[in-house]
Amino acid sequence: MNNNVEAKRLAGVQKSVSAMELLSRNIDSIPCVVEPFLQKVGLACIAGSSDTGKSSFLRYLCMCIVSGKNDFLGFKIRAEHRRAIYVSTEDDEMAIVYLLNKQNQCLQAEPTALQGLQFIFDTENILQTLDENLSNQSADIVCIDAFTDLYGRSMNESTQVRGFLNDYSQLAQKHKCLILFLHHCGKRTEELTPSKHNLLGSQAFEAKMRLVMELRSDIADTNLKHLCIVKGNYLPATAKNDSYCLHFTENMTFENTGNRSPIETLAKANDDGKQKYDQLIGFLKAGHTQEQAAKHFGYANKSSISRLIKKFGNGKNINFLNEQE
Repeated sequence: MNNNVEAKRLAGVQKSVSAMELLSRNIDSIPCVVEPFLQKVGLACIAGSSDTGKSSFLRYLCMCIVSGKNDFLGFKIRAEHRRAIYVSTEDDEMAIVYLLNKQNQCLQAEPTALQGLQFIFDTENILQTLDENLSNQSADIVCIDAFTDLYGRSMNESTQVRGFLNDYSQLAQKHKCLILFLHHCGKRTEELTPSKHNLLGSQAFEAKMRLVMELRSDIADTNLKHLCIVKGNYLPATAKNDSYCLHFTENMTFENTGNRSPIETLAKANDDGKQKYDQLIGFLKAGHTQEQAAKHFGYANKSSISRLIKKFGNGKNINFLNEQE
């Protein structure tokens, strides 16, 4: 089917909306499926290198949404329908049976509580399948695992990537749901600072996403994962400059440790981190406190400043940092 025809079909009847009508809706924050990150409607992405737990993360997210849990990793779930669709291109039915049972050992949900989680393995005419499925029954989230398997064309062709994603954007708008893609980062990007630029292929992919998360393993502890918000159009800097440190359990689920780490400390080789360290030291030498530095540079708290100093200060005892706050 022609992409333009398909986009129009998915979009339904188009109409203009006046600014007066938009303002009358009195929306003072972006509606979310999981606050404050996953927006209710549109496109988002989780990316990372191989074997970081991306698929496990998405399945567990869906399980939490449909089972009626109040939160995911401590973040409030605002599910309207308690329904999720998971498009699996890498794991077949037998694998999913095993993986669901494994993850449910932590969740402890009755099978009936997970009825709202539907898996699709046949990806031929997937847009039409999703459209019909969502027309029959609304869902809060559609997870696509993985983008490159469905796209199947050159990742460096911006026009093709944009056209492909436009169809999914129209689908999300038509059915008022979030479509969350699993994508991959380029080789050896785990040595770099987490960034939206680490994603494989054309910049057109990242540009269509309202939210991009990078999941990566800790340098020293592979059971510790870092969830990094590397792009968030509706989020403040404090949500993006520090990772969320997650424990990856033996049952392939995630637990929020409550700790956060500056993203510059997650790279093996990091000129960006050294530059940030130099800026930080200059700010502190000017008489500012670590707490003021955290606010100025957009980190979660002064603990992040301490971690940056420890990482890039080479263990030097800097007297002016031993502040009394």
